[in-house]
Amino acid sequence: MSDAVKKIVPTAMLVVALGIVIVMLVAVLMGFSKGLRVNTSADATGLTVPAVNSTVAVGSTGTYPFLQTATTCINASNAANSYATSMYNVGEGTASGGYLYNLDAGSGWVGQTINCSITYLADSDPQDSADAFVTGLAIFGTFIGVIILAVIGMIIMGLFKGRKREL
Repeated sequence: MSDAVKKIVPTAMLVVALGIVIVMLVAVLMGFSKGLRVNTSADATGLTVPAVNSTVAVGSTGTYPFLQTATTCINASNAANSYATSMYNVGEGTASGGYLYNLDAGSGWVGQTINCSITYLADSDPQDSADAFVTGLAIFGTFIGVIILAVIGMIIMGLFKGRKREL
């Protein structure tokens, strides 16, 4: 092994270790995006009951992140008709919103417009800060990846630098 390669190896190991720590931090901190949200209630109106065994998004994308419950769902044009909780399941979804899943028991409601009282996990200042920190770590991790590639390139060039060309 050439002297150049021997000098680069400890640095390369340090950079790789730093990259591993960053990836682990990002993985752990991504859980805070959900954990730091605030349980909030709202009324979701104008939902169309989907076909049996299908889903409908509650709100537009990102409106109601991590949907928790949907109760007191009623027919939008006749509040006396209730879309019972035994007719659907609530899907928590992601930060982009949740959904309702229409069960067999809700087959008579397909195509009906309903309004529901819901709870979801809304954004909060601590959650925004955690997401911004994760984004910063991801950018720094990308930079470390570029450094790792450069170090690997230097090691490969160092392997061939001291050799003479023979014809």
